[in-house]
Amino acid sequence: MARNGWSLLEALVALVLTGILVSWSAALAGRVVADAHTAAAAREFAVLFQALRWRSVSENRHVGLFFEPAGETWRWWEVADGNGNGLRTAEVRDGVDFKTSGPHRVSTAHRGVRLGFPPGGAIPPIPPDRGVLGGVDPVRFGRADLISFSPRGRASSGTLYLTDGQHRLYGVRLFGVGMRVRVWRWDEREMQWRR
Repeated sequence: MARNGWSLLEALVALVLTGILVSWSAALAGRVVADAHTAAAAREFAVLFQALRWRSVSENRHVGLFFEPAGETWRWWEVADGNGNGLRTAEVRDGVDFKTSGPHRVSTAHRGVRLGFPPGGAIPPIPPDRGVLGGVDPVRFGRADLISFSPRGRASSGTLYLTDGQHRLYGVRLFGVGMRVRVWRWDEREMQWRR
């Protein structure tokens, strides 16, 4: 005898399977969106580094980015040399080297993204650096939280680390002498950095 329709058990099984698929795809979509936001923020810093390089050349003065911790996150300003001796942290704080824009925060343009590291295990720095990343300083440009671009087309060398606060980690590596900028992504599965 032919049946029309579904039994209550069949409908419940179909509903449960649909719920599982929807929740799985929503979680996957959330991870994809978080990765896209973090990658976009890293690429924006790479573009900003190049723009500041050309600005320093065109204005014939040192310009740069001055970073400062602000609670759980960081903020930064674009700064310019005010007295011809390059950028100095003390002079930025005193107003001799002046702020041209800011303060800026990564999370303003990219929801959930911040300068920093994801929680969890030890992550090595981007090669050729050695050791283990950690701590609270994602601005790895020497002791000062200042990136300087000279009128001769050179810059500070170092790495800026960005995270979604969960699993994603990107590094924007600046090689100051040749002004090469590379964006790296930490591959959690392979436990290595990729470009």
